[in-house]
Amino acid sequence: MRIMNTRSCSVVTNLFGKCSPGPNRPPARHGLAKRIYDVVFSALGLIVLSPVFFVIALLIKVLDGGPTFYRQRRVGLYGVQFQICKFRTMISGNAPGPRVTRGGDPRVTPLGRLLRKLKLDELPQLWNVLKGEMSLVGPRPEVPCYVNAYTPDQRRILNYKPGITDLATLNFRDEESLLRNAQHVEQFYVQQCIPRKVDLNLQYAQRATLLTDTRIIFQTIFPSWCAILLMYVSLLTAGLSLSSRLVDAKTGSLLTSSAFALIISLQAAGLVWRNQCKALLTYFSTPEFRETCVALGLPFFLLLAAVLLIPVSGLPPVNVLVIDLILSIALLCGFRILARLWREGSFSRRDKRRAITRVGIIGATETGAQLAREISARRRLGRKVQVFFDDNAERWQRRLHEIPVVGMPECLLQGWSDKLDEVIIAMPDAPADRLQQIQQIVETAKLKCSLCWSAEQIWST
Repeated sequence: MRIMNTRSCSVVTNLFGKCSPGPNRPPARHGLAKRIYDVVFSALGLIVLSPVFFVIALLIKVLDGGPTFYRQRRVGLYGVQFQICKFRTMISGNAPGPRVTRGGDPRVTPLGRLLRKLKLDELPQLWNVLKGEMSLVGPRPEVPCYVNAYTPDQRRILNYKPGITDLATLNFRDEESLLRNAQHVEQFYVQQCIPRKVDLNLQYAQRATLLTDTRIIFQTIFPSWCAILLMYVSLLTAGLSLSSRLVDAKTGSLLTSSAFALIISLQAAGLVWRNQCKALLTYFSTPEFRETCVALGLPFFLLLAAVLLIPVSGLPPVNVLVIDLILSIALLCGFRILARLWREGSFSRRDKRRAITRVGIIGATETGAQLAREISARRRLGRKVQVFFDDNAERWQRRLHEIPVVGMPECLLQGWSDKLDEVIIAMPDAPADRLQQIQQIVETAKLKCSLCWSAEQIWST
């Protein structure tokens, strides 16, 4: 791999330009506007977030000891290597293990797990952006040994300046969970994850603009569950306001702001606790209704006990709590039912049944969702859907009818073959060559395989 001499670039070029791509290399799609965008917002971020830097550095020193920052050599634009900077999230020293980490990796410190989950460990890379080695949005830079294994087509990604976040970062947000069951972590990462990341970023790079970059930054800072939670909080606020006003018409007293905030906070915490903010928003059935009731029921009983047992002024009366519980469940469930109807439309149930034990569905699609719902509704079938697999990375680490979508179909060979008895392939729009690959994966796992294009088909076989 050819390494360019980065010292030949002047300070002005580092701040507002780029090194020449050299002969026979296509120019990078990083113009002056994008560089100014990176400089302004990286400098602003370093200034505004300096108190956060100080607190994180202090916590690392106090809780873990050792160095605050972690530096590693990565491959950047046109193959130029540079030192990436992160907050240290692993134990200090040369702990043996793969270069990528899976869920539960003992090398990751407790504080490090929190920093990784919140993506705060990546903040020092704002300095790499300011120096011109990285961009705010661009393909994540890999270590040299992984880049050396790139195919000629994959090496096209080196024509784009690496970034702190990218489209693959959003889809692989919970990458450690994706790798949790992999028997050979690095092999699975190189063979399955890297090609998908590269493809995503090559496709995105052809249509990237400052507007789309801003959207990716916003989605990185505020993941989808935050938007879902914000929507739920809005509905809960409306329900509590209505409950308070209905009681106020008789008693003449409104809730205090502190009591209002307490109730909404407890309800939001209950929804997060029951994983309701991670669900696919447009799917809703009996399992989701039950979980919503549990999530809102626990705060209700806690507040009810406080009202009856603790004589503290400011707590809402019992009738407000009861009315609010009913309204909150009705609003949340009604909203999700409307979203489901909007997406799925009407669905006709079939009475034919077929028994089997543990089922995995490849394809978190409309067909897969209908199959899972039918199987769940007919318990006498003796079936239970354990897991979904899907090629669409945007669906990974989410839940469909309270069933996890764990990753791509190749994950079937990473610890799931012993947990399933049958696999149903529900991917009506998949190309023939991909279906053949998936069938080979299922055959390797030595599981019974069924192809299904609709819910009706499986009940008729």
